[in-house]
Amino acid sequence: MTEFEKPQRHRIEYFDLLKGIAIFLVVMGHVITMCIRGLDAAFIFKLIEQVHMPIFFFISGYFTYKASAERTFITPGLKKRFLQLVVPFLVITPMWVCYFPHSKLLSPLSDNLPDLYRSVWKDGYWFTLCLFEMCALYMPLSLMLQRIKSVVGKVAVLMAAYGVLISLMVCFADVPGNVDYAGLSLLARFFPAFAIGVMAHHLHQGYQALLHRSGTFAVALVVFAGTFYCVAYPWDVWGADSAELWAFISLAITPVMHFSLFIIAITLVMPWSEKEFGPEAKPSVVARYFRLLGNESLGIYLLHYFFLFPLTGLQDPLKEMGLAFVPLTVTAASVAFCIIGVTLLVVYALKRNKITALLLLGTWK
Repeated sequence: MTEFEKPQRHRIEYFDLLKGIAIFLVVMGHVITMCIRGLDAAFIFKLIEQVHMPIFFFISGYFTYKASAERTFITPGLKKRFLQLVVPFLVITPMWVCYFPHSKLLSPLSDNLPDLYRSVWKDGYWFTLCLFEMCALYMPLSLMLQRIKSVVGKVAVLMAAYGVLISLMVCFADVPGNVDYAGLSLLARFFPAFAIGVMAHHLHQGYQALLHRSGTFAVALVVFAGTFYCVAYPWDVWGADSAELWAFISLAITPVMHFSLFIIAITLVMPWSEKEFGPEAKPSVVARYFRLLGNESLGIYLLHYFFLFPLTGLQDPLKEMGLAFVPLTVTAASVAFCIIGVTLLVVYALKRNKITALLLLGTWK
């Protein structure tokens, strides 16, 4: 296979590193919102919120794309995705609603399955369901993309699909009321990140050329800073009385923010990956740690909620420091490191049995 068809080893490594960093940020975010609580206005939380999940959807889209030797789209199957994503969702969510009332966490989450399935965020377990729906949506789209030759036409199809998802969300989801059985709001929110991943793999040479072009990183930084501010602090930009306007403008500019985010993340992580995992390199402890987290990211995501614990006593001291970036980041990172360590031990224990590995981790090897 040519380089265009088969990514080199360091590219796999840099995706593992990105997934490792992203899952660490996921746990950090949950430490802030579910353990400490009351600090959603902190800059570090707003930054984490806009970074971690788009990276997962981009990488998922990148690897969901399959091509023939002629670089035409191949429609993927869903059986593996169902076992990997939906089965753990169906098994773990009943366990969670039984455990949550005894967790002493003060988060306003569900203590019964109907409330969990009705909610937008599914008590945090939305990702696996959303990603499965994303792959199911991609199946008919891939059939359409096979028949379109021009890049502009392919992008138009994906943009049209995004528009349809937004329309369905408006018609059938009540986000302010926290009612979204089908997860349409999050499907619409993260579809552009998934689609960008698909097209980045399809246009692999152009994507690599863009990453290495002089000035790309600087432009991406400026674009991300501007769009992030608009999305994270909409009342400062659009006014406090324009809530509906915020929502639709956010849907329009979020894909731009995500695209610039991916350029920044990959531009930073790829050289690190090449240095750490080159042919004669000896990876550092930090690189090996984040690669490990990347390899085990799904298991960490599925199980770490059970090891969150109340830290509300830290609210007032951190607020008195004005939600300072360094103290909050160090605190959240330290707690996340411990929670991930315990979670990994449980993941490895569950993997020793094929049944528990399938039901709770979505793996069967």
